[in-house]
Amino acid sequence: MDLRRPTNNQAFHFIQGGGEMGALTRSFDWSQTSIGTPENWQQSLRTTLGIVLHSAFPMFLFWGDDLICFYNDAFRPSLGADGKHPALGKKGREVWPEIWDFIGPLLQRVMSSGEPVWFEDQLVPFFRNGQIEDIYWTFSYSPAYDDRGEVNGVFVTCTETTKKVMVFNQLHDSERRFQDLVTDATVGIIVLIGEEMVVEIVNDAYGHLIGRTREDLLGKPLFSVIPESEADFRAILDGVRMNGQPVHHSERPYFVFVDGERKDGYLNLVYQPYRGGDGSVQGVMILCQDVTVQVIAKLQMEEIVTERTRELATANRHLQRSNAELAQFAYIASHDLQEPIRKVATFTQMLEAELGGTTDRQRNYLDKIKNASSRMLLLIRDVLAFSQLSRDSDLVRKIDLGLVLDNIADDLELLIDQKLATVSYGGLPVVEAVPLQMAQLFGNLISNALKFTRAGVAPVISVSARLLDKAALKSYPMLDTRCNYHHLEVSDNGIGFDEHYADQIFEIFQRLHGKKEFEGTGIGLAMCKKILQNHHGHIYATSREGQGAVFHILMPESQSCFADSPTV
Repeated sequence: MDLRRPTNNQAFHFIQGGGEMGALTRSFDWSQTSIGTPENWQQSLRTTLGIVLHSAFPMFLFWGDDLICFYNDAFRPSLGADGKHPALGKKGREVWPEIWDFIGPLLQRVMSSGEPVWFEDQLVPFFRNGQIEDIYWTFSYSPAYDDRGEVNGVFVTCTETTKKVMVFNQLHDSERRFQDLVTDATVGIIVLIGEEMVVEIVNDAYGHLIGRTREDLLGKPLFSVIPESEADFRAILDGVRMNGQPVHHSERPYFVFVDGERKDGYLNLVYQPYRGGDGSVQGVMILCQDVTVQVIAKLQMEEIVTERTRELATANRHLQRSNAELAQFAYIASHDLQEPIRKVATFTQMLEAELGGTTDRQRNYLDKIKNASSRMLLLIRDVLAFSQLSRDSDLVRKIDLGLVLDNIADDLELLIDQKLATVSYGGLPVVEAVPLQMAQLFGNLISNALKFTRAGVAPVISVSARLLDKAALKSYPMLDTRCNYHHLEVSDNGIGFDEHYADQIFEIFQRLHGKKEFEGTGIGLAMCKKILQNHHGHIYATSREGQGAVFHILMPESQSCFADSPTV
């Protein structure tokens, strides 16, 4: 008996068990292959195949001249769900045609030289799961010897590393993107590692800030390159590295020496702890934005503001002096200027009495003197009233405009009766205002309506009011849309005026009619305009000659909207 040929009971002991691939090996029809049936296999093949089938590590065996394929359950998942499996008993070239140009020469090399080969994370794409997939392997091809001691196959140990390589590639891509981001950033970025603050990453923008190139900085301790900055920044960097807490600085001054010249500037800085894979702080990442231009501009602006503030203070002192002089003038106008006018009127009366009988020419002269002095006295009093329009917020209170009109009607009762006039009003609102100024406002308007009447036409004067809605309020850009406004109208049927002069009539001393036609100083409507300005309101007029006039008053309901305003 040939001891190298086991009995039938012993023929398949090397493929007992072995999982799925062991079962497939036992049931496979080996008679159709070049290696024949198992009972005729060499002992070396049986031994090697037994190792392959019973190993928990992925293994593959090529055997014989046709490189017949064997593999175990551990290798089976690498063939995919829809691919080369089962490849058992097939020729190597038939199983791996798409990569044969790569693995074929390797197999022949191992079989001819007996020298193993090793590859780590090698891309070996092949067909599986219905398509060609990029698959990475770490594998070894080792010679498999037959019973004669000759190389008759190739023993393959391998592990698929596709997931590991993909993760590595993702990390590498992420690192590359980070490096590209740092390199291309317009903000200066530098990463310092360890106690020595060695520059691991830096971009051109940071190099430009300190007048260095990236090559000047990479791999070197930062303060060996710019030692002049260590006193200002070392403590900050050590604090961030030790505490792991970021630090932000705005408009921090810095300086470096570039080619022997001192360069000064200002930076916005973010110091961020730079952590390793284990989460520990390994260094500090610094983001720097040069704000030198902005800070210098701000400092210049502050100097300008300071200078303007000094100029404003000087102007305010001059204004206070002017106000004092104006107050003195008001006193003079109130007393000293009125006194000579009163004396002119008095001595005119005394002269008229002394003369006794006078000629028409003398009486005409005396009348002109009396009329001129009366107008002068009225003008002085009106100017004084205009200059003393109060802006004192302490005088503001809620006031019923209906009561204001009641008082005005009482004051003008005699004139109203003489003119046979009709004055109507009703539904007037309650507003916050200075009562005296409201009386001056409506008193002037009603007096004007009684003055500028048409001959033979009884005056008809009416005062009405309505609340402006938000849509209507937008038509008046000079008003504050946060507040409620009343639109009051004072209308008459008098002589009217050409609307070409609608703005002119509110200017001081502006008159549309001669003094002989209508008495007055030309200050009344200017006072109305000033009163409305004091109360953050507005006044305008509409009219046609010979058809009366309407004075429109836009009056805020409350003055609380204007707490910060310099007027009432």
